[in-house]
Amino acid sequence: MRYIIGSDKYHVAGNWNGIWKAQAPHKARHLLWRLCRGCLPTRYRLLERRVECNPNCPVCDEEIEDELHIFFRCAVARDSWCAAGLSSVLHNGAYQQSNAMDRIFAMCSKDSSDTVGRVAMLLWCIWHNRNDKLWNDNVQLPRQIGRYAFDAWNDWYSVHKLQSNSVSGSTEADLVRWEKPDLGWVKCNVDVAFVPGSGRTSVGLCFRDNSGQFMAAFVPGSGRTSVGLCFRDNSGQFMAGMTQ
Repeated sequence: MRYIIGSDKYHVAGNWNGIWKAQAPHKARHLLWRLCRGCLPTRYRLLERRVECNPNCPVCDEEIEDELHIFFRCAVARDSWCAAGLSSVLHNGAYQQSNAMDRIFAMCSKDSSDTVGRVAMLLWCIWHNRNDKLWNDNVQLPRQIGRYAFDAWNDWYSVHKLQSNSVSGSTEADLVRWEKPDLGWVKCNVDVAFVPGSGRTSVGLCFRDNSGQFMAAFVPGSGRTSVGLCFRDNSGQFMAGMTQ
Protein backbone atom coordinates (compact mmCIF):
# COMPACT_ATOMS: atom_id res chain seq x y z
CA MET A 1 0.00 0.00 0.00
CA ARG A 2 2.85 2.39 0.82
CA TYR A 3 4.35 1.70 -2.62
CA ILE A 4 1.06 2.44 -4.39
CA ILE A 5 0.55 5.73 -2.58
CA GLY A 6 4.10 6.93 -3.19
CA SER A 7 4.45 5.65 -6.74
CA ASP A 8 4.40 8.00 -9.74
CA LYS A 9 2.83 5.18 -11.74
CA TYR A 10 -0.63 6.13 -10.46
CA HIS A 11 -0.11 9.90 -10.53
CA VAL A 12 -1.73 11.92 -13.32
CA ALA A 13 -0.15 15.33 -13.78
CA GLY A 14 -2.59 18.17 -14.21
CA ASN A 15 -4.35 21.12 -12.62
CA TRP A 16 -6.46 19.11 -10.16
CA ASN A 17 -6.89 22.10 -7.85
CA GLY A 18 -8.51 23.97 -10.72
CA ILE A 19 -11.13 21.24 -11.00
CA TRP A 20 -12.03 21.30 -7.31
CA LYS A 21 -12.05 25.11 -7.22
CA ALA A 22 -14.52 25.32 -10.12
CA GLN A 23 -17.69 27.19 -9.19
CA ALA A 24 -20.12 24.33 -9.81
CA PRO A 25 -22.13 21.71 -7.92
CA HIS A 26 -20.05 18.87 -6.54
CA LYS A 27 -21.58 16.37 -8.98
CA ALA A 28 -20.28 18.46 -11.90
CA ARG A 29 -16.77 18.78 -10.44
CA HIS A 30 -16.77 15.07 -9.72
CA LEU A 31 -17.60 14.40 -13.36
CA LEU A 32 -14.58 16.49 -14.43
CA TRP A 33 -12.40 14.47 -12.07
CA ARG A 34 -13.71 11.17 -13.45
CA LEU A 35 -13.22 12.39 -17.01
CA CYS A 36 -9.60 13.39 -16.35
CA ARG A 37 -8.89 10.15 -14.49
CA GLY A 38 -10.28 8.09 -17.37
CA CYS A 39 -13.02 6.65 -15.18
CA LEU A 40 -16.06 7.43 -17.34
CA PRO A 41 -17.45 4.27 -18.96
CA THR A 42 -17.43 5.53 -22.52
CA ARG A 43 -17.63 2.78 -25.11
CA TYR A 44 -13.97 3.31 -25.99
CA ARG A 45 -13.02 2.72 -22.32
CA LEU A 46 -15.26 -0.33 -22.14
CA LEU A 47 -13.58 -1.83 -25.21
CA GLU A 48 -10.20 -1.15 -23.61
CA ARG A 49 -11.37 -3.27 -20.68
CA ARG A 50 -12.51 -6.01 -23.06
CA VAL A 51 -16.22 -5.35 -22.62
CA GLU A 52 -18.03 -6.25 -25.81
CA CYS A 53 -20.23 -3.38 -27.02
CA ASN A 54 -21.04 -1.26 -30.03
CA PRO A 55 -18.17 1.28 -30.21
CA ASN A 56 -20.24 4.04 -31.77
CA CYS A 57 -21.60 7.05 -29.91
CA PRO A 58 -25.08 6.21 -28.55
CA VAL A 59 -26.22 9.78 -29.25
CA CYS A 60 -25.18 10.36 -32.87
CA ASP A 61 -24.08 6.82 -33.86
CA GLU A 62 -21.48 8.30 -36.22
CA GLU A 63 -18.07 7.97 -34.50
CA ILE A 64 -16.39 5.91 -31.79
CA GLU A 65 -17.44 7.24 -28.40
CA ASP A 66 -14.50 8.48 -26.38
CA GLU A 67 -14.32 11.47 -24.03
CA LEU A 68 -13.24 13.87 -26.75
CA HIS A 69 -16.12 12.88 -29.01
CA ILE A 70 -19.00 12.74 -26.53
CA PHE A 71 -18.15 16.09 -24.90
CA PHE A 72 -16.52 18.13 -27.68
CA ARG A 73 -16.97 16.68 -31.16
CA CYS A 74 -20.41 15.06 -31.25
CA ALA A 75 -22.83 17.28 -33.19
CA VAL A 76 -25.29 17.25 -30.25
CA ALA A 77 -22.54 18.24 -27.82
CA ARG A 78 -21.27 21.08 -30.02
CA ASP A 79 -24.75 22.53 -30.44
CA SER A 80 -25.28 22.22 -26.69
CA TRP A 81 -22.15 24.31 -26.06
CA CYS A 82 -23.62 27.03 -28.27
CA ALA A 83 -27.03 26.86 -26.54
CA ALA A 84 -25.31 27.21 -23.15
CA GLY A 85 -23.51 30.37 -24.29
CA LEU A 86 -20.09 28.66 -24.24
CA SER A 87 -19.33 28.58 -27.95
CA SER A 88 -16.32 30.89 -27.50
CA VAL A 89 -14.82 28.46 -24.98
CA LEU A 90 -15.40 25.45 -27.23
CA HIS A 91 -13.67 27.14 -30.19
CA ASN A 92 -10.92 28.84 -28.18
CA GLY A 93 -7.59 28.09 -29.87
CA ALA A 94 -5.97 27.46 -26.48
CA TYR A 95 -8.33 24.55 -25.83
CA GLN A 96 -7.85 22.41 -28.93
CA GLN A 97 -5.71 19.69 -27.37
CA SER A 98 -5.94 16.17 -28.76
CA ASN A 99 -7.63 14.69 -25.70
CA ALA A 100 -10.39 15.77 -23.35
CA MET A 101 -8.25 15.66 -20.20
CA ASP A 102 -5.72 18.18 -21.51
CA ARG A 103 -8.53 20.47 -22.69
CA ILE A 104 -10.07 20.47 -19.21
CA PHE A 105 -6.72 21.15 -17.52
CA ALA A 106 -6.05 24.00 -19.97
CA MET A 107 -9.40 25.58 -19.13
CA CYS A 108 -8.70 25.25 -15.40
CA SER A 109 -5.35 27.02 -15.85
CA LYS A 110 -6.43 29.84 -18.19
CA ASP A 111 -10.09 30.54 -17.45
CA SER A 112 -11.96 31.77 -14.39
CA SER A 113 -13.42 29.36 -11.86
CA ASP A 114 -16.87 30.60 -12.89
CA THR A 115 -16.31 29.67 -16.54
CA VAL A 116 -14.86 26.29 -15.59
CA GLY A 117 -17.92 25.78 -13.38
CA ARG A 118 -20.27 26.52 -16.27
CA VAL A 119 -18.34 24.09 -18.47
CA ALA A 120 -18.50 21.42 -15.75
CA MET A 121 -22.27 21.85 -15.46
CA LEU A 122 -22.67 21.58 -19.24
CA LEU A 123 -20.54 18.42 -19.45
CA TRP A 124 -22.60 16.90 -16.64
CA CYS A 125 -25.79 17.62 -18.64
CA ILE A 126 -24.28 16.16 -21.82
CA TRP A 127 -23.28 13.00 -19.96
CA HIS A 128 -26.70 12.77 -18.31
CA ASN A 129 -28.38 13.10 -21.70
CA ARG A 130 -26.11 10.40 -23.11
CA ASN A 131 -27.06 8.00 -20.33
CA ASP A 132 -30.75 8.84 -20.66
CA LYS A 133 -30.57 8.04 -24.37
CA LEU A 134 -28.64 4.83 -23.76
CA TRP A 135 -30.81 3.38 -20.98
CA ASN A 136 -34.23 4.98 -21.49
CA ASP A 137 -34.15 5.96 -25.17
CA ASN A 138 -35.03 9.53 -24.16
CA VAL A 139 -33.65 12.20 -26.44
CA GLN A 140 -33.27 15.90 -25.71
CA LEU A 141 -32.55 18.56 -28.27
CA PRO A 142 -29.19 20.35 -27.98
CA ARG A 143 -30.93 23.64 -27.17
CA GLN A 144 -32.70 21.91 -24.26
CA ILE A 145 -29.44 20.48 -22.93
CA GLY A 146 -27.61 23.78 -23.22
CA ARG A 147 -30.46 25.81 -21.76
CA TYR A 148 -30.85 23.45 -18.82
CA ALA A 149 -27.11 23.65 -18.12
CA PHE A 150 -27.26 27.46 -18.31
CA ASP A 151 -30.25 27.72 -15.96
CA ALA A 152 -29.02 25.04 -13.54
CA TRP A 153 -25.64 26.72 -13.13
CA ASN A 154 -27.16 30.17 -12.63
CA ASP A 155 -29.62 28.85 -10.04
CA TRP A 156 -26.83 27.05 -8.18
CA TYR A 157 -24.52 30.07 -8.35
CA SER A 158 -27.19 32.44 -7.01
CA VAL A 159 -27.96 30.20 -4.03
CA HIS A 160 -24.27 29.49 -3.40
CA LYS A 161 -23.42 33.19 -3.33
CA LEU A 162 -26.41 33.95 -1.11
CA GLN A 163 -25.34 31.27 1.37
CA SER A 164 -21.72 32.47 1.30
CA ASN A 165 -22.73 36.06 1.97
CA SER A 166 -25.07 34.96 4.75
CA VAL A 167 -22.35 32.95 6.49
CA SER A 168 -19.65 35.61 6.09
CA GLY A 169 -22.00 38.38 7.20
CA SER A 170 -23.16 36.70 10.40
CA THR A 171 -21.19 37.03 13.64
CA GLU A 172 -21.52 35.55 17.06
CA ALA A 173 -23.38 38.66 18.17
CA ASP A 174 -26.01 38.11 15.48
CA LEU A 175 -26.97 34.66 16.77
CA VAL A 176 -29.95 34.49 19.14
CA ARG A 177 -29.77 31.79 21.82
CA TRP A 178 -32.12 30.92 24.64
CA GLU A 179 -30.78 32.12 28.01
CA LYS A 180 -31.64 30.97 31.48
CA PRO A 181 -33.55 33.36 33.77
CA ASP A 182 -31.89 34.85 36.83
CA LEU A 183 -31.84 33.00 40.14
CA GLY A 184 -35.33 32.81 41.65
CA TRP A 185 -37.03 33.60 38.35
CA VAL A 186 -39.09 31.51 35.94
CA LYS A 187 -38.94 32.16 32.21
CA CYS A 188 -42.03 31.71 30.09
CA ASN A 189 -41.56 31.35 26.32
CA VAL A 190 -44.65 32.08 24.25
CA ASP A 191 -45.53 31.12 20.68
CA VAL A 192 -48.66 32.41 18.95
CA ALA A 193 -50.31 31.17 15.75
CA PHE A 194 -52.94 32.90 13.63
CA VAL A 195 -55.36 31.01 11.38
CA PRO A 196 -56.02 33.19 8.32
CA GLY A 197 -59.68 33.82 7.53
CA SER A 198 -61.02 32.16 10.68
CA GLY A 199 -60.53 34.99 13.16
CA ARG A 200 -58.97 32.46 15.58
CA THR A 201 -55.62 32.38 17.32
CA SER A 202 -53.76 29.84 19.42
CA VAL A 203 -51.01 30.18 21.97
CA GLY A 204 -48.44 27.84 23.51
CA LEU A 205 -46.50 28.42 26.73
CA CYS A 206 -43.37 26.74 28.10
CA PHE A 207 -42.02 27.41 31.62
CA ARG A 208 -38.42 26.79 32.72
CA ASP A 209 -36.63 27.57 35.98
CA ASN A 210 -33.31 29.38 36.48
CA SER A 211 -31.35 26.17 35.78
CA GLY A 212 -33.09 25.75 32.44
CA GLN A 213 -35.12 22.76 33.59
CA PHE A 214 -38.61 22.26 32.16
CA MET A 215 -41.38 22.99 34.65
CA ALA A 216 -44.65 23.07 32.73
CA ALA A 217 -46.26 23.74 29.36
CA PHE A 218 -49.69 24.93 28.40
CA VAL A 219 -51.67 24.90 25.14
CA PRO A 220 -55.33 26.05 25.30
CA GLY A 221 -57.95 23.82 23.75
CA SER A 222 -59.47 24.56 20.35
CA GLY A 223 -63.02 24.94 21.71
CA ARG A 224 -64.56 27.96 23.40
CA THR A 225 -62.44 27.68 26.53
CA SER A 226 -61.25 31.00 27.96
CA VAL A 227 -57.98 31.11 29.85
CA GLY A 228 -56.61 33.79 32.14
CA LEU A 229 -52.99 33.92 33.27
CA CYS A 230 -51.41 36.05 35.97
CA PHE A 231 -47.65 36.28 36.43
CA ARG A 232 -46.05 37.31 39.73
CA ASP A 233 -42.41 37.46 40.81
CA ASN A 234 -40.86 35.64 43.79
CA SER A 235 -41.93 38.49 46.10
CA GLY A 236 -45.57 38.12 45.04
CA GLN A 237 -45.65 41.34 43.03
CA PHE A 238 -47.85 41.38 39.89
CA MET A 239 -45.84 41.19 36.68
CA ALA A 240 -48.24 40.59 33.79
CA GLY A 241 -51.57 39.07 32.87
CA MET A 242 -53.19 37.67 29.76
CA THR A 243 -56.40 35.99 28.69
CA GLN A 244 -57.13 33.46 25.96
